[in-house]
Amino acid sequence: MKTKTGCLTGRFNPPHKGHVELIKQLLKKVDKLVMGIGSSNLKNTKKNPFSGEERKQMLEAYLREENIDLNKVKIVLLPDRTSYDSAIKNLFDHCHDFGTLFTHDQEFIKRLKGKAKVEKLDRKMTGRFSSISSTKIRDAIANDKKWEHLTGKSVAELIKKFDGIERIKTAHQN
Repeated sequence: MKTKTGCLTGRFNPPHKGHVELIKQLLKKVDKLVMGIGSSNLKNTKKNPFSGEERKQMLEAYLREENIDLNKVKIVLLPDRTSYDSAIKNLFDHCHDFGTLFTHDQEFIKRLKGKAKVEKLDRKMTGRFSSISSTKIRDAIANDKKWEHLTGKSVAELIKKFDGIERIKTAHQN
């Protein structure tokens, strides 16, 4: 049975094939998926080379490339906060009325108990635990290894457009 709206958070830095597969699976469970891009206030660091707005553009382009109906997805920017409690408040402030939060984060699961419906993501479902990760892509770029096959063509093009290769290499040197 579908839940009206679900919520998925992540840094998507950059979005990759594992993320898209997870989104496709979750859209089978919900009518609408709110996607919170975490750490959206950070950029030009090793973990967060791209701004929240750049990641939003990459994610939207990749979803279009995969023929995912953007009317079923809402992307919001979630700046980092100083604690889990402030992060949870931020999540509710920005993502509003979601029926289920999909997460693998044990701390979110524990803190949201009784406040919201939470569905723990199976490790096989999440890009974070698959053989593809944003870290793997960033490391490959930093070390001049192949990486384009781990993400969509649209994302690879935007990474290059945003001077992402040089930005990632610079961030890895610091």
